[in-house]
Amino acid sequence: MFDLKKAARKIKEDGLYTFIYNEMKEYAGREELSEEEILLLFEKNPKFIEDYKTLNTQSEISNIQLVEQEILPDDSPECRKIKEKFNQLRQELIRLEPYEGKPDSMVYAIWIGSVTVFLIFVIHNLVVLYTYWYENHPFFVYLSYVVVSVLGFLYYKKRIKDHIKNHQVFKKAESQLKTLIETGKSKDCLKKIFY
Repeated sequence: MFDLKKAARKIKEDGLYTFIYNEMKEYAGREELSEEEILLLFEKNPKFIEDYKTLNTQSEISNIQLVEQEILPDDSPECRKIKEKFNQLRQELIRLEPYEGKPDSMVYAIWIGSVTVFLIFVIHNLVVLYTYWYENHPFFVYLSYVVVSVLGFLYYKKRIKDHIKNHQVFKKAESQLKTLIETGKSKDCLKKIFY
């Protein structure tokens, strides 16, 4: 969760986001864009928001740009409760930020597949260099390759399942936080939300 106005300003002024800005100018057919026009393009084409979030993630910049709410002694019990819940949900979103998007099965397949192939390579080299199992027990050597491959596939399925579960928890916390922000603003409990 981030401030769209701040994102529009960064896209316009920060060199990190130049390619997004250029895409937006091309999409709009304009030489320059104001921050308000960038905000309108966010509404028209959500791809620009996704590009912004992806670039932040790749640059190790958090997309959770929420200010931790300070609980003051003179806060009403209701405001205190809203701020405590806000801070709790904020921490949960930060913890689950890697699961903000749906799982990219290709990334998991490449990562886990690479580890699996490496393990098979290691087993093969150990067998060739230190034993005569290829001559005496070829069935067990090839069976070990199958076992490693099956374990790699099962681990892949587990990672995808875990990602989907964490993605759902993230979306639920995000939805609760949006509702809480509206409630906090209406009761004048939350002043500054984004940094």
